[in-house]
Amino acid sequence: MASEKVRVNAAMNPPILLVDYSHRARLNGTAVVRVQAPSSMKSNGSIDIVTLLDVSHSISWMASSSDETPSKMDLLKNALKFIISQLDDNDRLAIVAFNDQVIKEHTTGILEISGGGRMAIEKKVDGLVTQGDTAFKPSLEHAVKLLDDRADKTRAGCIVLISDGVDKSQFMWSHESLAPTDPIRGLLRKYPVHTLGLFKADPKALHYIAKESYGTYSSITDNKDLDKNIMEALAVCLAGLKTIVAFDTCVDITSSSLEITRVDSGGYTRRAAPGSGISIGMLCAGEVKDLVVYFSYTTGSWERGYYTTLSGITARVTYKDMPGGQASTSTNNCSVSVAVHTTQDGSLPANPCPPFPLVLQQMVRFKVVDLLIGILQELKALKKDAGGAKEKDGVDDPVLQSIAANMLQRKWMEFKQSDESWKAATPKSLLDLGSIDGDVNAMVGILRKGLGVGCIYSWLSSHEMQRATVTGLPAEAMFRTPVMEMMVQKVHRQLLLKEAYEQVAEDRAVYDGAIGLLDGINKRFQLWCKLDAEVPPAFQLDHQHQDDESRNLTDVLHGGISRARQHDIYLAAIHAIKQWQSSSTPERRRMATGRTSRRMHA
Repeated sequence: MASEKVRVNAAMNPPILLVDYSHRARLNGTAVVRVQAPSSMKSNGSIDIVTLLDVSHSISWMASSSDETPSKMDLLKNALKFIISQLDDNDRLAIVAFNDQVIKEHTTGILEISGGGRMAIEKKVDGLVTQGDTAFKPSLEHAVKLLDDRADKTRAGCIVLISDGVDKSQFMWSHESLAPTDPIRGLLRKYPVHTLGLFKADPKALHYIAKESYGTYSSITDNKDLDKNIMEALAVCLAGLKTIVAFDTCVDITSSSLEITRVDSGGYTRRAAPGSGISIGMLCAGEVKDLVVYFSYTTGSWERGYYTTLSGITARVTYKDMPGGQASTSTNNCSVSVAVHTTQDGSLPANPCPPFPLVLQQMVRFKVVDLLIGILQELKALKKDAGGAKEKDGVDDPVLQSIAANMLQRKWMEFKQSDESWKAATPKSLLDLGSIDGDVNAMVGILRKGLGVGCIYSWLSSHEMQRATVTGLPAEAMFRTPVMEMMVQKVHRQLLLKEAYEQVAEDRAVYDGAIGLLDGINKRFQLWCKLDAEVPPAFQLDHQHQDDESRNLTDVLHGGISRARQHDIYLAAIHAIKQWQSSSTPERRRMATGRTSRRMHA
């Protein structure tokens, strides 16, 4: 059986061009070129991952206002240990702790996971401490140097950057601030950088770093299920890295009959050489990339009923099965034709062929990307008009966020009412546009809560790169491959086991505490009973010499002991109840009460 290969396909919209025979005309159309790595493709090598951890002061803060909530650093350590446990023995990992510089005492080189490497990395993670402010550039330069200095470059090299801070250096991470020849751009293009922003992290900077390097940006801004969200984000990223099947992937799109006017490729760009193809870089098993091709065609002077077939679109994908200059190059090609018919009379009838659903869906997706980019640009203009003072700790002022929410809601309604692609696509049962609608509406709600624009930037990252990210939005599972879903399920199982273990431990502690309190009361009661039974011999007169006076004295003593015992047991019970109430939740008390009652009856 032949091994699976990366495939390329194309679909025209419309598949038939109807032409008025009476005069020449310029016709416009679209096509989608799809590049797909089958889920059954197997990765040919191991991976080298450099993980950059922002350990500035802010990550030591509690994840929420509750005193019982662990710090963000504690949650991050737990998530990293899960990821370390999922790496294969042949994989390698480096931990780089940074604030405004690399902290060498908490940093490793690229270590083998096999042998003692896994334990050494976990120990380094356990020892992480927080200090200082945040700057991204020194850590990124260090990570690239680690990967450049490897003797074995046949492994996939990737960088994961995790931060909850804002870059406090003077360096500006944006297309507007960095010249095309800036060395940092060349640095970022060497290896994909997958970024994860927590809470008040700078989404614009992290999105720029990810996009420039062909990585992804995930955002977590809500306290709810924080441990799950961090672990899911890292799990989705790792699952992709472990299933890379194609490197240096490039798509060439040509036509001998049509004029290709534009190719909308999202976050993927053309190579530097003139006339070269679109660079996609790494592909994971199960990933799909759809590129929208816009074309035009000028008709000739034809007779009534003239029919011809044009060559349409030709697409060619090339890729390597492993990184490095010695890797072999594989190719796959496809061609799709387009039929041209002239009318029998002088009027142009309605096209009988409906638009191809896949083309419409991708056109809508890229239009929504443009809409959201426009919203972010308008928010930037609002901040500039406000004198740049409407920002605190990297988060936009709630008033500005509310304005942006209203703006997004209004423009989204206008888009759905006026855009022809959306209106043409919406009735089609094969299209999934409801997920886009739900995500945009969720963005409006998040902005109104004052949680920042991280969700918008992470949505853009996901749809520009057509790769799974964590966005905090309803449809964040879009673009997940089967292996990513499996890894996320592992996270859920891990958390369920952890919760069950903690619940058992807590139940046991509450149960033991209840038994201890009851045993304490029982012991006091037994001591009083023993004292009552051991009345001093001076008062234990023999039966023959007992008189009324001695009996009265004995009764008085027993009565005093009984009253003292009752009072002491009462005070002990009150004290036990207070301890019980202060040491457990109502639900745990009810559960443990049932057990202790059964134990006492037994």
